[in-house]
Amino acid sequence: MNVNKPLTIRVLLFALAVVGMQAEALAQKKPKLEKWQIDPYTKMDPKAMAKAGILNYGPFQFGDLAGNPVTSTDIQKTLPFTNIIWMETAHFRIGIELPIWSVPQESATRKKVRAELTELKQKLPKIKPKSRKLNGWMRAHLTAQRLENLYSETQKLFGVADEDFPTDPSKVIPGPNKTYMGYGPYMGMRDKFLVLVIEKGGPYRQYMEKFLGRPTFSAQRWHFTDSSSILFTCPTESNEFPLKHDTALHCALAFNVSQNLLDGFRYYSYNLPVWIREGFGHWNSRRIDGRWPSFDQNEGSVADMKRVDNWKPYAKALISGNKKFAAFPLVAKWRDFGNLTFNDHVAIYSRIDYLISMGPEKWQTFLFTVKGRVDEAWAIDEKDLVGATREGLKKAYNLSFLSFDDKWKAWVKKNYPSK
Repeated sequence: MNVNKPLTIRVLLFALAVVGMQAEALAQKKPKLEKWQIDPYTKMDPKAMAKAGILNYGPFQFGDLAGNPVTSTDIQKTLPFTNIIWMETAHFRIGIELPIWSVPQESATRKKVRAELTELKQKLPKIKPKSRKLNGWMRAHLTAQRLENLYSETQKLFGVADEDFPTDPSKVIPGPNKTYMGYGPYMGMRDKFLVLVIEKGGPYRQYMEKFLGRPTFSAQRWHFTDSSSILFTCPTESNEFPLKHDTALHCALAFNVSQNLLDGFRYYSYNLPVWIREGFGHWNSRRIDGRWPSFDQNEGSVADMKRVDNWKPYAKALISGNKKFAAFPLVAKWRDFGNLTFNDHVAIYSRIDYLISMGPEKWQTFLFTVKGRVDEAWAIDEKDLVGATREGLKKAYNLSFLSFDDKWKAWVKKNYPSK
């Protein structure tokens, strides 16, 4: 696999005149930015960018195609009529094209956005927390802030920090007292996580067909194996999951990017059981707002979706016996999203909520047992993930497949509201 590395400096000393000529030549090659490409909140000033957590505005690598790097410039050239704002942060490369959005008068949304803008103002003094309209650059900065916050929260839940991961594959050396943590600095991945949001379905489909080989309008999580990065991309214009409302988009990002972080943890070498991945995505999305759920589905099966905003009372009704859902011994064996009914989505969300409620230490013990499994030589071990799940639940929570639902139901009855 190819690893992106900075170019090595081969000559240590140049004549000042030659350096000046090269700098001038590079300046001439740099394309002139259009007005919409200039960040009005940092003015591209390095100090202001650093304070905002923005490393650069591109161009940068954004995945690969047939083993060759794809850049943000390549994507922009393919979609000449889209105004994509490109940003790189500590852990993400982001491309985002969003229109002006009017903050609604509805109390919950207005309060949420105002709190986020207040946080953002600490990094970008020009931001006005009481803004009634969010322009494209404001929304781009909010997206970057939301993603980095999600990354930080996920690391805390997983019990890890940046320094726990190897800086590159050459640092991965098996040893009897060492813990396998993947092959790179980004949760174990070699390259940063990617997010691309495009407003219209047409240009989005162009991107999907050109760079992923999938002519579809559906949102997608995608693993670029050569560059070792994981992408989430979506249009906001969608019949299945319309994301024009800012909070709806935030929930979709939380649902999908949290799954990408989970998949990338200790390197993405196999898929975890469906109930863990989907349940973790629901748990992260519903921490933000329950009104805009996401559901994974396969090409051959449409997800069973219902409009139920508050899943906790619904879950409590499930366990009363009035509604059907799969028992955990069956759920633990599922490897296909097509197996899930709406009731199963609610149940696996609640089961993850139950496990995480018992504290990060237990969750970490469980997670390290099922994710990033390797043998003594640190070769990937994806055999018997059902057995690994059984082992992890026993080690972390003293739960068996047969006792899980009884303990979970008792917790739901005690902790979830009826309405």
